[in-house]
Amino acid sequence: MPQRPKGPRLYLRTRGGRDPVWVIRDRGREVSTGCGPDNASGAERALQRDIGEKHEPPKRQGSLDKLFIADVLNVYLKERAPKVQNKDFLIYTAAPIIEWWEGRKLEDVRASTCQDYVTWRCSQNVSDQTARHDLKTMRAAIKYWHANYGPLDAVPVVTMPAKASPREDYWLSRSEVARRIKVARKHPQRRHVARMLLIGVYTGTRPGAILGLKWLPSTAGGWFDLETRTLHRRATGERGTIKMKPKARIHNRLLPHLERWKRLDAALGITAVVHYQGVSIKKLRRSWGSVAEAAGATRPDGAHICRHTAVTWLLQAGVSYHETAGFVGMSPETVERVYGHHHPDFQKNAAKAKRG
Repeated sequence: MPQRPKGPRLYLRTRGGRDPVWVIRDRGREVSTGCGPDNASGAERALQRDIGEKHEPPKRQGSLDKLFIADVLNVYLKERAPKVQNKDFLIYTAAPIIEWWEGRKLEDVRASTCQDYVTWRCSQNVSDQTARHDLKTMRAAIKYWHANYGPLDAVPVVTMPAKASPREDYWLSRSEVARRIKVARKHPQRRHVARMLLIGVYTGTRPGAILGLKWLPSTAGGWFDLETRTLHRRATGERGTIKMKPKARIHNRLLPHLERWKRLDAALGITAVVHYQGVSIKKLRRSWGSVAEAAGATRPDGAHICRHTAVTWLLQAGVSYHETAGFVGMSPETVERVYGHHHPDFQKNAAKAKRG
């Protein structure tokens, strides 16, 4: 039986007299990413785009022993990804699936192979929750094929790690935030982290949405309207998704910072609220961790901790579950279930109730 061709993958191409460059290898072709050896992240993004664009017209097929997982993923990315808001996230989670499962078919999807995948993924210094997201994308792709190009003889069960329980201590104190902001402001290459922190803890907006914020209405991201003191989390014309992005009133403590930043950025013609030397940022990488470490953080965290911090601070200040939920864009049930113990009235009536 002929060997199944390997899926698209990165390779550092070196040639005499030329600078090394990351290239994408796929079925005999080799495409340069234009990224040097010190820009592996850029090469990875190029690979993700290549995977998202890769497509061959699918044929109706329901036999598990004839369907390659990589083909199922590629069809899903080509047809489904352009229709969702989180296209880049889908491509990001699909890339390692295609890499590890290359040459495997749907009949190979079992609890043991899923666990082997999780073990491999965690060896790349990511958590099992990251592997869980990857597997969720694979599961969605299988269901998509079953509904549109099946039916499959049987829908394979994708076994995933259990969803992590919310960390009750996953938030920052005001002194911790202050130390991080002080560290970030001292270094020109980290100042964008200070903006990220302040916007995050005073709005509770998701990191990805914060990085997309502009000073004017935009189709690429939300924006701040300082005249009406309103944060518009959605881009102009953006459709609603499962991730709520409600408008919110700008916090009194955040407004002076925003007014000062806008004056500085307007003078330089910068439209992105959070930027690196005038350039929009797609994702925080080393800067967040380096600021946290320099500020004395004792455990690793990500920018998403700002959202948890915002909710925690609001409840500690006595803001109701309902108003807190509307302000940050969560359901009241989630706010009460995950963060409710921070509220001063938490189980107050139960604690003082008379007993028989």
